[in-house]
Amino acid sequence: MQAVVFGDCAGWLHPAPGQHGVVLCNAFGYDELCTHRAWLQLAERLAVQQMPTLRFDYPGTGNSLHVEEDPDRVDAWIGSIANALAYLRTVSGVQRVSLCGFRLGAMLAALAAERLSGIDGLVLLAPVLSGKKYLRELHAHHHRWLSARAHMSMCTAPESMHTVGAFGFGLHGDDIDRIGGIDLRNDTTAPARRVLLLEANDRNSGNALSARYEAYGAAVERAPFDELDHFLVEARFSKLPARAFATVSAWLADDVDGDGNIDASPASLRTLNQSASRAMPVAPTLAGPNFMEQPVSVGACFGVYCRPRDALENAPAVLFPNTAANHNIGDGRCFVLFARRLAAIGIASLRMDLAGLGDSAPEECTITAESLHSQEACADVIAGANWLLEQGYTAVVTFGICSGAFVGLHACAAHPQIVGAFGVNLQQFVWQNEEQVRNSSAIASNRTLRRAALSTDKWKRVWSDKASLAGMVRGLVTWATRRLERRVADLMDAIIGWSFSPNNARRLLELLHEKGAEVRLLYGEFDHGIDELKLQFGANLRGLRRFPHVRVAMLPIVDHSLFMRAAREAAMSDAQRWLLERFCSLPDTSSDAPYPPQMKKPPTPTVEP
Repeated sequence: MQAVVFGDCAGWLHPAPGQHGVVLCNAFGYDELCTHRAWLQLAERLAVQQMPTLRFDYPGTGNSLHVEEDPDRVDAWIGSIANALAYLRTVSGVQRVSLCGFRLGAMLAALAAERLSGIDGLVLLAPVLSGKKYLRELHAHHHRWLSARAHMSMCTAPESMHTVGAFGFGLHGDDIDRIGGIDLRNDTTAPARRVLLLEANDRNSGNALSARYEAYGAAVERAPFDELDHFLVEARFSKLPARAFATVSAWLADDVDGDGNIDASPASLRTLNQSASRAMPVAPTLAGPNFMEQPVSVGACFGVYCRPRDALENAPAVLFPNTAANHNIGDGRCFVLFARRLAAIGIASLRMDLAGLGDSAPEECTITAESLHSQEACADVIAGANWLLEQGYTAVVTFGICSGAFVGLHACAAHPQIVGAFGVNLQQFVWQNEEQVRNSSAIASNRTLRRAALSTDKWKRVWSDKASLAGMVRGLVTWATRRLERRVADLMDAIIGWSFSPNNARRLLELLHEKGAEVRLLYGEFDHGIDELKLQFGANLRGLRRFPHVRVAMLPIVDHSLFMRAAREAAMSDAQRWLLERFCSLPDTSSDAPYPPQMKKPPTPTVEP
């Protein structure tokens, strides 16, 4: 595959010798974050079947230019699909073209196909048929998430009244009305010569669309999408919809056998994936107002190198490892936004997909909590740091969230020229077994539980089986047991100088202290990572006083994954200030790093030893 740039869009071309090309129109927002890895696998499958395939990020999404708040995004996205088709025709010389879209991408593909001519095939995977229903779905997802935070008594700043979205992504302004006014069942004619519709759940919803397309002369085929519920989940748990993708590739290639059966066996898929080329030639640069970005290979890892047009002298480069199994853009596109903000003040960065994640090789790997916190993941971060040093930077700093904070901290301890680590909501200092982590992380922070214990509403939910009392008790017992073990071990260490259970978290910070590394740990006020912090270093964090270069701050507005815009702004502004003060000896005076409008001034940390 080959990284490409056309117009304002970043994308990937999967070359093949055939004459039938395919443009993949991905889902929007969190849907795309969950399914990014599988979308890559579909593109490679189509290329193996001799169909040149292009996948890309719409303007204002992913690694493309602009931001989602820009006006007229819907028309820009539809226009980018037309540009993608033109680009694919130009670079591959295909004679026939088809569009394949998923969720909102399917709606956009259908609308783009109607505006164009000569579209051979249109594949609609679990398409958004009604814009109004889609907006209600986003609204419901967001309010369920807010409700969960409210039950934990967590501060949640209000989002804009002109935004509808979920999990860090949103539609804004007039584009809300634009989407809400679209219904494919009433507003479309025949977008392509033939159409494949894969439906999930309510399959009757596609009857009207199918009948309408057929009335306008399109040949429509329909198939079930029974794997959707296991596909459209958090990236770490998302399962490749093997049968659905086999149906799509066979339909596009006219390659169904005489019985209409598809070979979707694991052995067949392995053969296809192993045959696909993962070579990445140097791609053209995507140029923004203050930055230039270029996709790069770092061993088996993929990265996006963001260079400032005017570099700040002696500033370290910043490296962004993945958050969990999400690809390099980060939740809410946080890493893209922050990288470009840093470039505006002269700081370069590298957004990395560690091996097995995002657009990196290897293709086949099992993603677990253990693999995300493994030595191999830390080694990938070190390889990324070495790549940045080869570009001429003298030092590197890591910025990570959750598992990204973990691997960044450990890479900092191991590499002499990683001079700092900024971590948001670090859950563990030293990896434990996954079951123990799951048990201790299944509950909110102890502060949250104490508040919940005084809440009559919470107890009503417990007794109505809407909350798990057993799970809460099990989590508390696990935490209390670990706390007792830690205190006994520390007491033995203090009295006789030896412990059955060495404090490995303290050993880690001692390594960082010895090399003089700067560490900044930022927590949301109710994040359960705080309990691990207090378990290791005491309720008042007195154990951190011996490490003057390790600073901890807690902000009420920071949710765990930085889904909320206010949380992203608070974390980015805090990290930018820390970078400038600690490594550049400059105050943070950049107007490009505003705090959220609802904050009159930067929030004051509630704890900072």
